[in-house]
Amino acid sequence: MSVNVSGKNIDVGDAFKTSVTKEVTNLINKYIGTDLDAHVSVEKDHKLFNVEIRLRIASGFVVRTDGVSNDPYKAVSDAVSRLEERVRRHKRRLKDQKRRTHWEAESISATGYVIKRENSQQGEEEHLIIAEQERLILDMSVSEAVMKMDLTRLPVTMFKNSENGRINVVYKRSDGHIGWIDYTE
Repeated sequence: MSVNVSGKNIDVGDAFKTSVTKEVTNLINKYIGTDLDAHVSVEKDHKLFNVEIRLRIASGFVVRTDGVSNDPYKAVSDAVSRLEERVRRHKRRLKDQKRRTHWEAESISATGYVIKRENSQQGEEEHLIIAEQERLILDMSVSEAVMKMDLTRLPVTMFKNSENGRINVVYKRSDGHIGWIDYTE
């Protein structure tokens, strides 16, 4: 397992890296027990420290959590406790649903695009930044897609419905509930 600790607007020292690595490694060994990769990003924003932890679990999901505090160790502890809660919830759902383990084998490749308007100086043209990323559309049930959306903290998840073979979308609605779109031709 590798835990990568990096800093933005801050120099991350060896003692801090060791402490963070130990906390994340203990959590992973306690709940998951496999060789996984984790990335911890620490950013200083004025007097606050923002910590984001990304953990790729065996099913291919990336679990993301964050913590904010005026103390970097406290911010890491907050992020690790949120990560522990999400990993426990994920394991409980796996046990309850007796999920399939062939998600990666049955998937469709798709390309995702992000378009961002870059601010320009007065008198200059605005430029669009387009980011292109290859994504997998996994074969899963609606409840599995909702769980993936919850773990990854994304507002929307596209998937191939394992029950009917059609492309579906689940998304977070503005009222806090979850919407589901089942595409039919």
